Amino acid sequence: MLAAGVMLSVAGCGGGNSSRAGSDTTPGHGRPQVGHSDVAQPTPANSSGRANSCGLTDTNQTPPTSTPKDITWQLIKGDAMPVSPIAGPGKVEGPIARCYAHTPLGALIAASQIGDRIGVASNREAIEILKKQAAPGPGVDRGLQVLTGPEVGDGSTDGQTAGFRFASYTPDTAVINLVSRMNNGTFNVATFTMKWLDGDWKIQLQDSGADSSPVSQVTSLAGFVPWSGAE
Repeated sequence: MLAAGVMLSVAGCGGGNSSRAGSDTTPGHGRPQVGHSDVAQPTPANSSGRANSCGLTDTNQTPPTSTPKDITWQLIKGDAMPVSPIAGPGKVEGPIARCYAHTPLGALIAASQIGDRIGVASNREAIEILKKQAAPGPGVDRGLQVLTGPEVGDGSTDGQTAGFRFASYTPDTAVINLVSRMNNGTFNVATFTMKWLDGDWKIQLQDSGADSSPVSQVTSLAGFVPWSGAE
């Protein structure tokens, strides 16, 4: 997602995600995010008793273990980002894509969309994303601090989402490993933690301000679910 920047780095593991930048010691995406709560509005409850943002219809609480169906991919600044008619994003407003289903698929798409958008954002855009789509915590202050300085990234993507794996899932917290195929042909993987807050999925930042764990490299997609909108 984000490129490396001071203590932040957007790990672009899902699509054009920020975490793609770097070696196995590089923090994820190169951009941080803050948590405001203007994202959510009251939404109807689905059949499982949980709320879906924007009236989305996905209610499946089982993390996907095969490539999700009916996903379309939208290019944003050269980065392919996933969109589902049942899981979101339900609303796109400038650099912010929000309103995701309260399901594993909703969390997966949110991790990829938010991380990727941070990865290709200007500092100003990244600040806007962070203020609205990051869970409160020490990483938010650090990320915003860095983003008030020189530009963190160049607005381009250095990889594309290639696959994913759920490390864990509850209705409150999703921990997801996202793999990016880098422009040089290697694979980077980073772990994203998503929190359900104020009626939507938000990214939980590392204390350093990074939006994912440090990036590591894998030699193939073995053990991951293939998922990509770009070669």
